[in-house]
Amino acid sequence: MSKHIFFIASYPKSGNTLMRLILSALFFSQDGIVNFKILRNINQLENRKLLDFIKEKNEDDFLSLNKTPILFKYFLKIQEKINLGFKEDFCFFKTHMAALSVGGHPYTVENNIKGIIYLVRDPRDVAISWAKHANIDINKSINFILNDVARINWEENKNAILPPEIKPDVLISSWEKHVISWTKNKWSVPELVIKFEDLIEDKEKVIHNLINFFQKNYNIKVLNVEEKIKNIVNTTDFKYLKSEEEKIGFEESKNGPFFRTGKKNQWINKLNNVQIKIIEEQFSKTMKDFNYKLTD
Repeated sequence: MSKHIFFIASYPKSGNTLMRLILSALFFSQDGIVNFKILRNINQLENRKLLDFIKEKNEDDFLSLNKTPILFKYFLKIQEKINLGFKEDFCFFKTHMAALSVGGHPYTVENNIKGIIYLVRDPRDVAISWAKHANIDINKSINFILNDVARINWEENKNAILPPEIKPDVLISSWEKHVISWTKNKWSVPELVIKFEDLIEDKEKVIHNLINFFQKNYNIKVLNVEEKIKNIVNTTDFKYLKSEEEKIGFEESKNGPFFRTGKKNQWINKLNNVQIKIIEEQFSKTMKDFNYKLTD
């Protein structure tokens, strides 16, 4: 095994897509102008096509990949360069998977990891954003982020050979367990933790931090820095992204527009006191660790 996967990890609705747009514009464009096509440079690791090889290894397991313990048996094999389809020692991948183990099988290991960017967002706002994205009510959304075994489906791929009725799960777990799994691990790899709130409040500063992170840890230099930063800031504004989605669509949208408001502290006006209390009581320690102020 070799350190080759750079994970962009987050709980759903925590800024992963915005971060991928920024990184794609930094590293895969000449001018830093964002368009949705450049997102194809950073794919999701949980893609059904990457499961094809399991059919030859064990057909019974292949047809049981909707069972989490079976799926976890193969994650380290999934992450091998030969299966991912590249030879380089550096490749970005998005994931919403919690970095947990099931049945003694870890999602990933240090020897696979080139580095990590982890995005964290106030869980009170995550509940609101997830409710809209999943087209469920707020209470169901809160139950989802509290659930230690919360799951979503893998990304579809029309070229995958896995029968469509077999639906592997992305084990997300609860908001807190997800955050801890990625930020309190014992891996000795470069990791940059970014709060969603910082990303939307001072995007330029975050981009500078990203550039410094990659230069310091990987000696990767970004050309046309000032032009790129200016264009990235302008073309990742949520109004701009919403306008682009309205004009040309966005393939990651599920139930209505993907890009909505991109604001913090929506929970103040959208959650009632009982809902706020449920989230804060469950996640108080980790929220405090990330300086999310609790209500009295």
